[in-house]
Amino acid sequence: MSAQGSGFHRLFTGSGKEDMTRRLRVAMVFAVLLTAGCFIAPTEEAMTTEGPSLSEPQATERVEELVRTAVAGITPPPKLKLVPTSLADHPCIPNYGNKPTGKIYVIRSYYLTDLPKDRLLDAAKKIQANWEEARHKITDSRVVGNEKPQMSGETSDDFYMALDTVDLKTERGLLLAVGSPCFRPASPSPSP
Repeated sequence: MSAQGSGFHRLFTGSGKEDMTRRLRVAMVFAVLLTAGCFIAPTEEAMTTEGPSLSEPQATERVEELVRTAVAGITPPPKLKLVPTSLADHPCIPNYGNKPTGKIYVIRSYYLTDLPKDRLLDAAKKIQANWEEARHKITDSRVVGNEKPQMSGETSDDFYMALDTVDLKTERGLLLAVGSPCFRPASPSPSP
């Protein structure tokens, strides 16, 4: 999905009507990822069962470790630009009833920039190889239009990964998201 005008990387700043428009664009990107099957959020069952015994710092460390594993050895090394909205609280809310479960999940999303456009497929292949070498599962892998890789995967402990190609203001790049399963935090997250 391409962001027009002010550029995709600026979707997270601004105020007023312009800020609302940017937030809608971000929502559209994640909707496209969901529809394409490339962004796997915690399952309905994961939201309602007790889930793993994790603390938020443990989940965050595991997510960051998986990001580092995924991008290791990509040439040239990409610059990882954190998507600020991925730092927000992420409550697990099942589809039925839309009532919070008291559980949360941790996700970190990064733009992988400074990769030549003709090396995006190679970078995606390296991410897939790294994921599989770590004995994780790739659940979907495709290339759209011969140049836009998309991928999703999961670990045996229910963490997940999604990769998509995005058009930034001045370049095409990759968006990598890694998330945890739903878990009950030691202290409840503040309600929005």
